[in-house]
Amino acid sequence: MKRNLVTKLATLSMAAVVATSMVACGGPKPPKATDATTAPNESATASQAPDAPAAEVAKPTKITAMMTTIMTKENGLDDVCAEYKNKTGIELQITKPDHTQFYEKVNLSFASGDVANVIELGSTYYPNYATYGALWDMTDAWEKSTEPVKSIVDESYVDAIRIGGKLYGFPMQKGNGTVTYVRQDWMDELGLKAPTDYNEFLDMLRAFKTKGANIIPITAAGLYNSENPYDMYLREFYQDARPDFVLKDGKYVDGMLEPEMVAALERMRQAYSEGLIDKEIVTNKTSTCRDKLFANLAGCFNYWAGYWNKTLEENLVAAVPTAKLTPLPGIKEAKYIERVPTAMVITSASQDPEGIFKYFIEYSHDGGEGQMLFTHGVEGEHWKVDENGKTVALPFKETPDKLVEKTLYSPELSITNFDDPIVLDERVANSLEVFKANSQMDAIPKTSDVIAATLPEINTIKSETINKIVFGEYTVEEGLKQYQAKAGEFIDTMLNELNSQL
Repeated sequence: MKRNLVTKLATLSMAAVVATSMVACGGPKPPKATDATTAPNESATASQAPDAPAAEVAKPTKITAMMTTIMTKENGLDDVCAEYKNKTGIELQITKPDHTQFYEKVNLSFASGDVANVIELGSTYYPNYATYGALWDMTDAWEKSTEPVKSIVDESYVDAIRIGGKLYGFPMQKGNGTVTYVRQDWMDELGLKAPTDYNEFLDMLRAFKTKGANIIPITAAGLYNSENPYDMYLREFYQDARPDFVLKDGKYVDGMLEPEMVAALERMRQAYSEGLIDKEIVTNKTSTCRDKLFANLAGCFNYWAGYWNKTLEENLVAAVPTAKLTPLPGIKEAKYIERVPTAMVITSASQDPEGIFKYFIEYSHDGGEGQMLFTHGVEGEHWKVDENGKTVALPFKETPDKLVEKTLYSPELSITNFDDPIVLDERVANSLEVFKANSQMDAIPKTSDVIAATLPEINTIKSETINKIVFGEYTVEEGLKQYQAKAGEFIDTMLNELNSQL
């Protein structure tokens, strides 16, 4: 590999946890080819003349995968693997570690040498593994991809995870993002319309505050998100400010020190002083925010588009039968942020990566049999065609009061023009439409050893500074001076590293 992966695992873990979104195009330079990363390809192509037709891709006998955001064994994961073998003749073995330990297990698998062929990697982690030479370069495989896959995939999502123009993974599904959900019943009661700009948004929050002493106009899990996008949950306040390192006029700058951030901090500081922002925002978790919403205390909560609209409203209505939740279109000054898609990668240690690409990656995005299996599972176990000829989801085995929403891929986040026979709930479809119409794609994170060593210090100081400014312990000017004094050396190191990569 380009670097000794095992000796880099500690650095890799830290880089993954704190990787910056770096609001710019591109990413780290792709790993140089070595014997470890190219041997499978070379053995397959060395005997071919330059103009010889490509050989038929051999079908693997077995594919191993490590995934996390998927169905559990209790709900029928083994049934999906068995059906995959029935349809393709390939044994599929999927390991699903505990979600909280997933990336620790991924690191350990590389360290032990017992690594899966396919691994699910979120955008915070994917660039690191690519940089360290752990992933197979599938650029050529995608360019030569067969129909119908090539023509039905939305290539904007493929391009979103290119690193230096190369593909070291393929989008599992859309990246998705968060929208601001608002109590529509409160708005109706107060005679309000959906706000179109920041002033109207503030007026809505002020109106919510009049509903009672304990009312929280807007809640969120922190003023500064712990991973990118750092400003995801408070888009109406951050607007065009990005508390990150951003490309401006051809070079990287610290967005924390730009004029847009000064204005954003003042907006948050003022709103907090008025009691419009949850007083416990710094200690909140997303689960805390959900609990406040369900307790009929919160008027706004920024959270994931899609199935969460349905889940949030159902839980809210269980407590408040007359409640209604609706996603707000973005206000004039702000856009929602779509995360870089999660990547399905093929590890460079795999012996037959071309076959894995064809029979796992392509098959699962074929807009037909394969995608139906990877999305909805096994007929008769996870879905059925009812007496009226309608395709419907069946209950989960583990939780029979809920219907199967997905097996491996989320149906509402498909990157193909899959004609899904199972119709989405109207609330799910509506929130996704609102998000799509009011969002922009984030940039893939950059990474390096220097970034991994430097960014944690900056992020800690940055978070503390934002908290103290918003809480009124510092003015904006005082807080930013303190930030520069404490983080100046780290900021210089970061900017030198980033600008050296341009």
